[in-house]
Amino acid sequence: MEEGDTDTAPYGLGTYASRSTPTAGAAAAMCARRIREKARKIAAHLLEAAEDDVVWEEGRFMVRGVPGKSVTFPQVAFAAYTNPPPGMEPGLEAVYYYDPPNLTFPFGTYVCVVDIDKGTGQVKVRRFVGVDDCGTVINPMIVEGQIHGGLTEGFAIAFMQEIAYDENGNCLSSNFTEYLIPTAVETPRWELDRTVTPSPHHPLGAKGVGESANVGSPAAFVNAVVDALSHLGVRHIDMPITPWKIWKILREHGIRE
Repeated sequence: MEEGDTDTAPYGLGTYASRSTPTAGAAAAMCARRIREKARKIAAHLLEAAEDDVVWEEGRFMVRGVPGKSVTFPQVAFAAYTNPPPGMEPGLEAVYYYDPPNLTFPFGTYVCVVDIDKGTGQVKVRRFVGVDDCGTVINPMIVEGQIHGGLTEGFAIAFMQEIAYDENGNCLSSNFTEYLIPTAVETPRWELDRTVTPSPHHPLGAKGVGESANVGSPAAFVNAVVDALSHLGVRHIDMPITPWKIWKILREHGIRE
């Protein structure tokens, strides 16, 4: 896919808001279906069969009930330019502009268990389980990677990252020594699973997943810490939950190592 070059690429809005598969993916699916239908007509012409009798299998078209009578997709593609049916425009390509009829609604559940060091206020994520549902999964590795990245971002939001200013409005988080980014050392181990509830209006049943993890996980992290301190009367802690904040809470309640 190419974007951003108006000499070669059509108008587009980019990939924000987890829209790649819900919009561009849907357009690609509809184009593929149009191409498949045209290819089926060409295959029927090549096989000298009625169009309704031609069925698609992986990589080929065949006459229903006669597996030996078939043509491969490369053969059909070649014929689309050299031997199309009478009256058909040559070529095997399609354009589709997809206007989503509705939003897609991914959902999931996150469970977090934490330990708190009473001496330092350091929070350790002992276990984190995430179950997401982004509808039909097209590429499991990409989905898992997006969730891993989103959870890591959520971890950073909950425990590390803050844009702070002094009384004169000067930014105190102007570089990555002050605005922290988690590495593999700090990042917890994620335990992932999924359910699959296809979107009822998307051509592939797919939903977005890019922001699911970084929206849901900070609440799980923070609530786990608040729950661990609830016996002290703690009901809320502003993010990021730094060791210094936890240390002060513990000292205010007379808890020391």
